[in-house]
Amino acid sequence: MKKIETITKHNWFIRFVKRIIKRVRRTTPKLQLFNPELPEKAIYFANHSGAAGPLTLSVYFPKYLVPWGAYPMTRHYFSRWKYLYFTFYRQKLLYNRFKSFTLATLFGIISKTLYNGVKLIPTYPDARLRKTITESLEHLESNNSLLIFPEDSSGGYDETIESFHGGFVFLAQQYFKKYKTHIPLIPLYYHKAKQLIITGKPNYLSDFDKGLSRQDITEDLRIKLNDLSK
Repeated sequence: MKKIETITKHNWFIRFVKRIIKRVRRTTPKLQLFNPELPEKAIYFANHSGAAGPLTLSVYFPKYLVPWGAYPMTRHYFSRWKYLYFTFYRQKLLYNRFKSFTLATLFGIISKTLYNGVKLIPTYPDARLRKTITESLEHLESNNSLLIFPEDSSGGYDETIESFHGGFVFLAQQYFKKYKTHIPLIPLYYHKAKQLIITGKPNYLSDFDKGLSRQDITEDLRIKLNDLSK
């Protein structure tokens, strides 16, 4: 497998899209960083904020972040359309059928190019998750930071997140197991109403009691992310 390179900026297509977004967007989110000097590499865990979070963070966060995303969005057109229409727009965003059909049809055309451009790492709901972990570790080894949205969004997206999936904590555990050092886990919150992008204090697995389970650590980090919204 070809070694993953350190990435410092998006490709020309993504930069072009970002310029367009910045020109047509009415307001520019303000940054409120816990430490202006961002670490060389980290795992950022963020809120999705409906459809706005991933796009806003990709455009305005002052560091290249490689995102995790649903694996159907990296496959053929019908796979992407089906996921967009049934899961993302209808189930999670609660859009009506016409709006969901129109957006899924149009965005499905360019989505793979966009996701390839940001180097999206596909996530899986089964044993194939090991592929996600392996690719993520390779990115971290190459000093690329990751962006993960751990919210359980099966019932839609909430400003105050009620439940987290623990895959990002498992990744941090695997990172320590392989490299014998802890990777920072940084809460990253996009406050849509206030147009703020906020980072919290970095967390390390070594900060937690050894007896805590992965579920306990995940829950503690969920609370820390929610606290940024206040």
